[in-house]
Amino acid sequence: MSFTLENATQLLADSMAAERLSHAYLITGPEGSGKLALAKSIMGMVNNADLSGVEKIETLRSSTTTIVRPESKSRRIRVLAMREAEHTLHMAAPDGVTKFAVILEADRMGQEAANAFLKTLEEPPRGSMLLLLSSNPELLLETILSRCIRVPLTGKTGPLELDPSARKLLDAINSHTMSGSKSVSAALGLMAQFSGILKAQKAEIAGRNDAAAKGEIAHYKQTTDAGDWLKKREDYYKAMTESEYLHSRNRFIEYLVTWFGDALRQQNGSKNLDLPDYIEGTGKLAKTLTLSELSKKIDAVEELRAHLNTNVQEVLALEAGFIRAFG
Repeated sequence: MSFTLENATQLLADSMAAERLSHAYLITGPEGSGKLALAKSIMGMVNNADLSGVEKIETLRSSTTTIVRPESKSRRIRVLAMREAEHTLHMAAPDGVTKFAVILEADRMGQEAANAFLKTLEEPPRGSMLLLLSSNPELLLETILSRCIRVPLTGKTGPLELDPSARKLLDAINSHTMSGSKSVSAALGLMAQFSGILKAQKAEIAGRNDAAAKGEIAHYKQTTDAGDWLKKREDYYKAMTESEYLHSRNRFIEYLVTWFGDALRQQNGSKNLDLPDYIEGTGKLAKTLTLSELSKKIDAVEELRAHLNTNVQEVLALEAGFIRAFG
């Protein structure tokens, strides 16, 4: 369940009043959902400070507040930055002041930086709070996710912005819907198109990370005793490829939910659609399927998502999920 910025702020204020605030929060949501605004609200509430006029969170850097964000062309969070944040959290603070570490784009931590920060998450210094912000929490290590209270924020209202890959998928779903076919073979044909889009995405991600790995190897291969380090970097980029692929796959699964969600909205008379360019296809579903049938299809997609997050074979999960949702 996602919250509006206003609802999330009120829930955290209620937690503070009940003295039940956690030491670590992971604030997630798409761009424009208010992650920075919520972080500033938490900092203001906890330290009884009016931060409403603060436009850039970087201006809050102080002896008790560390702001960490990705740096350099690699857009990675450095290990040194995480250690500096840890050092600040261990420093003494004036009475009544809570120390903060705010990690922007936390998913840009590599494994080394994440591991350096993990001990702080496990054993936070007294009188400190950790705020991690991310639009892509799927890229974070499970060990970090499990140690934070997640606060998911809703995105901005209005039509979704679709890249070419998303449009290719939605065009295929629209054609399938307009054909009226409910056969297993048609559902599997749609699944094959979905898999093809995912395969292209993975190839693009792998190519980008392979190029970055080769660049590091070329730069550092002459360094003394660099062999072990380069092997670790190679493993790191392989892990990044897999993580980014899983994020991409989850994004496309979300489009399936949105497709049926727009049909439900039309059944309820709502004109605020996430996919207005596909109103003909989702409108046909709204007219031909009952509320119960649409709900079952959404359940099928959610079950597919859950299965894909286990060790089940991807192809088998997709086959079963598409047959239930589109057959």
